[in-house]
Amino acid sequence: MQPQVTIVSACDRNFLWGAFLLAASAARNIPQVPLHLLHSGFTPEDIALFTQFPQVTAIPLSDDDKRNVSNRKSEALLTASTEYIAWMDSDCMVIGDIADQLIPANGEFQIRLRDPKENAWVWCKHYQDGDKRGTLPTSVLDQWRKDVGQRDAPLVDTTCVANTFVIHRHHLAFIRQWRAQIAKVLSSSDHGLIDHRLPAYFMIDESVLSSLVAFSDIAPPLSSFRLNRDPKAHVAHFGATPKPWRRWRKLHWYCHQPVLDLIDWLHANRKAMPPIPWTFKRSSTPFAWGLAQAEALYSQARSMAPNLIRRN
Repeated sequence: MQPQVTIVSACDRNFLWGAFLLAASAARNIPQVPLHLLHSGFTPEDIALFTQFPQVTAIPLSDDDKRNVSNRKSEALLTASTEYIAWMDSDCMVIGDIADQLIPANGEFQIRLRDPKENAWVWCKHYQDGDKRGTLPTSVLDQWRKDVGQRDAPLVDTTCVANTFVIHRHHLAFIRQWRAQIAKVLSSSDHGLIDHRLPAYFMIDESVLSSLVAFSDIAPPLSSFRLNRDPKAHVAHFGATPKPWRRWRKLHWYCHQPVLDLIDWLHANRKAMPPIPWTFKRSSTPFAWGLAQAEALYSQARSMAPNLIRRN
């Protein structure tokens, strides 16, 4: 018998279309998997868009916590009663049947870890003399070690990516520890998704989770991340901005056709949708692609400009 798993997510109304893509794509590709959406600022009409899918449960976020929604992922995780619980950001989309990949290979915890090249980019502004690029800055590790106060040596010398992960419910004590640690080291108000006032925790909830993966006594054993391997069955994450419901990026263009196909599926099954943005209309494809190409070329030129200046 396949172990049970629930997908959970949370967002405010700014991510209405993102959350809808997640819910609708899950309903199409893995209808047997329940999904809990914790929401803030949704209207009754908004909620009906999600609950038209039988596997979706919409749960209002409490008003007593003023932190950014990203710092409240534990609330969503703790609503599930299944053996496994999968967190997905509300700017994720399910591509194909990912049911088999949802279960961690070690039966415990799957989350993506950054490779040295990615770490070097993430922490480029935090390295000091003596730090080895690609690992974690010594000052950050020292701060995490002090704040967690459990292990002397880190279990890993990298960071995790918290947009998608799956954990067994017997590690919910670790999720509660994450919640408590967020309350301990982060502000009780909303300072956005990036908070540069806190160098060791500038990626807010994700930084705190990484500190616990490194130094917590109850950190779950890690398994390889399987939800980004198969082009036909994976979780797409629309990270950074703009989001595709505003403007397509070249990086995410491979999802353009799956989004159009999903909208066709929704129409065929007589499902209600939020007002469809221009970027999700077939008639806009040439312009959307041209804009994505132009933006990519502009970004490439900007990244090359400092090197050209230095050479001259």
